[in-house]
Amino acid sequence: MYQVLARKWRPQRFEDVVGQEHVTTTLRNAIAQQRIAHAFLFSGPRGVGKTTVARLLAKALNCAQGPTAEPCGTCTTCVEVTAGSALDVVEIDGASNTSVDNIRDLNENVRYRPAAARFKLYIIDEVHMLSTAAFNALLKTLEEPPEHVKFIFATTEVHKLPQTVISRCQRYEFKRIAMAELLERLRRIAAEEGIGVSEAALFDLAREADGSMRDAQSLLDQVIVFAGKTVDEIAVRAALGVADRSILHRVTEAILGRDPAPCLLAVEDLYRYGYEVPRFCRDLVHQVRNLTVAALFHDPAMLAELPDNEVQETLRQAELRPAEDLQRLFRLAQLGAEEVRRSVLPKLVLEMTLVKMATMPDAAPLEDLVARLEEMERRLGGAGSEPPSGRGSEGKGRSSPGAARAPGAAGARAGAGDPAPEAAAAVGVGRLGAAVGGGGVPAPAVSACERAEMTATEKLATSAPPDGEWKAFLAAAQAKVSLRMCLNGSRPLEESADTLHIGVESEFAERALRQRENLASLQEIAARCYGGARRIEISVVKIGAEDAAARKAAEAARARELAERARASTTVRSAVEILGGEVTDVRPRGRGGEP
Repeated sequence: MYQVLARKWRPQRFEDVVGQEHVTTTLRNAIAQQRIAHAFLFSGPRGVGKTTVARLLAKALNCAQGPTAEPCGTCTTCVEVTAGSALDVVEIDGASNTSVDNIRDLNENVRYRPAAARFKLYIIDEVHMLSTAAFNALLKTLEEPPEHVKFIFATTEVHKLPQTVISRCQRYEFKRIAMAELLERLRRIAAEEGIGVSEAALFDLAREADGSMRDAQSLLDQVIVFAGKTVDEIAVRAALGVADRSILHRVTEAILGRDPAPCLLAVEDLYRYGYEVPRFCRDLVHQVRNLTVAALFHDPAMLAELPDNEVQETLRQAELRPAEDLQRLFRLAQLGAEEVRRSVLPKLVLEMTLVKMATMPDAAPLEDLVARLEEMERRLGGAGSEPPSGRGSEGKGRSSPGAARAPGAAGARAGAGDPAPEAAAAVGVGRLGAAVGGGGVPAPAVSACERAEMTATEKLATSAPPDGEWKAFLAAAQAKVSLRMCLNGSRPLEESADTLHIGVESEFAERALRQRENLASLQEIAARCYGGARRIEISVVKIGAEDAAARKAAEAARARELAERARASTTVRSAVEILGGEVTDVRPRGRGGEP
């Protein structure tokens, strides 16, 4: 009867296991030294040999010549274990035996001695699928089993196991199998089976297996059924639905040459032949990574997972753009792959991702960027002292309520008439973000904006009218990051000659404001804004549904007003002019967080 290659070529000796020498060597030494644990935990990716090694261990412990690290393979026990019919080697599927009743039956059965072998072994595959109650029922038996019982657990998701179980086992972590080892085993199987397979086809099979020997053997089986005794890369791609690698190189060539048209044509080819868009995105991310590595190190040895012809092509393409550009392209490819995975229109998302990559502008030279930021800081530093538009020289040298409220003034001064420092708006500059690799406004520009905001609130605090002490206090306090979020929605409950009683929305805000450092800051600001020292009291005030609705409407109106003010701000216009960007969003600092 026909056996699939994965079963036919299952290793029958420890030395036949590929890529897990750290596990097999330790187990063989443990058997030779008679230091055999009562419970083993095998964890790692699928198809790398966990169940196979468990069976080999069962065979080594129960062999007529053993316990031995070299089971004979011919005695009754070895033959039965190989065939899966040994009475004393019990394999349990954890996915279908999850209940506590199954484990109670196991606990009852472990008391009985083996029927014919030296040890009774319980191999529980996918053990993480057991219920919590089942694990709890197993703990005592697992910790102190009878001398004739051994447990072997196998799992692909070890993080789902309780620590109480893991601590009672010797744990062995299985690794993904390297590309070179997969290729070597596939060559050997093909030769033994009389199948002619090209090197490119072997690379495609090993790449699709993704470190799993079982997957590699199953894929080879599938391709042999499709193509017969001669297998080439065309047969592999047709049988498995894998995109032609030449399409991938065509796409990367167009991206590096800043030519989006071939990218769109390549996507049409992918779509017409039915290739999976997410799989192509994954291959694109890997290839841009390879290009980046090639540009940085120029070492073919670091591209060992590629066939020789692809190594040379990758090295050639890596010379077309600097490594910094390739790193930015990698990020775009990665983000595009994530969007494709979530989208209901993956083909269109892939097209736009490739267009974005092919039209990505060069990064601005560092010295130019520094010069722009210095110019922006210079203008921002002088913006606070400029008189409001249309006020002439009257605003110079003094501050007045009218000047603080003048519409069309700089962004920092425009917020003086608002009840909170929301007037300090966060502005996203589009083209600058593209020039520095997708980031927002750089740190120096942000710090300049923050300084402008703090200067504005200090002016407001010292020039507030008698009926505006609370507004001035709130504006100045919210200029500090540590106080800003806690004071959102706050209100004055008492404003007397010696006390400022503040009502806040939550207990968290109350506790935070009562901290020594924050309380000292509030007292200092209150003394400045109210014209004398004040004792600060904090209380939680519950807001009713009507109040909340009214506040929400007021916040929406204030947000619209702030957006208009920010867009008319001379400071914002100066930033856009200097950085060569555009205003993409206006957010109140007290609501939208840092830009």
